Amino acid sequence: MNTSHTKEITIEAVPIQDRVRRETERLETNFSRIDTTIHRFPQGLRGIGGPGERYIIPSVVALGPYHHGRQELQEMEEVKHAAAYYFCAQSGHPVEEVYAKILSIVDQARSCYEKDAAAHYNDAKFADMMFLDGCFLLMYICTEGSVQDPPLLTNSMVLSMGPCMLRDILLLENQLPWLVLEALLTFKHVQVQEFLVDTVRDFMDVSDRPEEVFVVNEDYRAPHLLGLARLYMTGSMPQDEEALPVSYFNTATMSAIHLAEIGIHITASKTTWFANMSLSRSGCLLGDELSMSPVFLNDFTACWLVNMAAFEARISTRYPMDGFLVSSYLSLLALLMDKEEDVQKLRAHHIVNGLLSNQEMLDFFKTIARHLRLGYRFFALLEAIEGYKTERRVWIMVHRFLYLHWKTIVTLISIASVLVGIFRALFSLKYH
Repeated sequence: MNTSHTKEITIEAVPIQDRVRRETERLETNFSRIDTTIHRFPQGLRGIGGPGERYIIPSVVALGPYHHGRQELQEMEEVKHAAAYYFCAQSGHPVEEVYAKILSIVDQARSCYEKDAAAHYNDAKFADMMFLDGCFLLMYICTEGSVQDPPLLTNSMVLSMGPCMLRDILLLENQLPWLVLEALLTFKHVQVQEFLVDTVRDFMDVSDRPEEVFVVNEDYRAPHLLGLARLYMTGSMPQDEEALPVSYFNTATMSAIHLAEIGIHITASKTTWFANMSLSRSGCLLGDELSMSPVFLNDFTACWLVNMAAFEARISTRYPMDGFLVSSYLSLLALLMDKEEDVQKLRAHHIVNGLLSNQEMLDFFKTIARHLRLGYRFFALLEAIEGYKTERRVWIMVHRFLYLHWKTIVTLISIASVLVGIFRALFSLKYH
């Protein structure tokens, strides 16, 4: 005879009002640290992460807990120990003293990461990671391959890794808290700002210009190296005095060639900030001028652009002054490119440069633009272009006719000149 026993299990349910309150408080606490948090790559933007998420996942070195322990990155873990040894030796301070400094701020450093990624490290293990990763990053920045640099680091960090290392240290998910780097910089001076300024100048394709001063907001405290790089790129950009509402308009025909047809000339900006895009009214028959920051596109700069856009998506908190500066710039570039001829037009005006083919550039910008949020500056600029189209209809018709038929016009003028010459010769012969 089978006897079944039923146990009554009582589950104490948390009232819904308590659950929503607690969850809201937790989210608000996390949100209050948005400026210092090292964020994950936004799930909604992973489509711009490149083949195999190469613009999200580091390829040679893991910094911080998000990708720590990946099997394919273990080779560089050994080099980190050597980098820490050389860092401390060059600083003149013993390893234990430098490590103790990092251990003293381990709780602050841990709070900069998402809780699930840092939870399974005790204080000693987490301090080990911050110490080794921080020393490694700073030694990479100050290793130039000169005879004074340790040959081991020159080979392991620079010569054998090429641009992969530079790409990895500026991935959104591969950042170290700035407070860790600040602590290490008290022992040894490393020219972090000079390194970033030089990198930004190359990125903006302005390395051939005279040295310019990058003006930044000194009150801004960067959360990490990527944030500091973005500060140098956009920190001196003038703030819009007023966030005016923008209306809906048709962007179906806004390619580089179309703008040339209607008399808008695209020129490379000479400003000291990146992501500049502005339309200036010349007030003459030469049309208006669309000024844009130039960019040199390669694998590294493509990666950096993607991570800048992801970083903006994580830190932006209000609209219309939304902070989507790089995203707006990328969206405008994509809008200007309908076909390879548009890319060639932008190359001719020195807006985009690089070793990528026209088709590769077109594919890159069109792919990422599908996923980006359109920022206020993007809409404000397009509204200015629509205003130009409305106010200068007659001039646009004249300019479009001249632009589309200039070869025919030149040919006719040439023929007319020849005919005039012939008639003059005949006329001259007649009276002689």
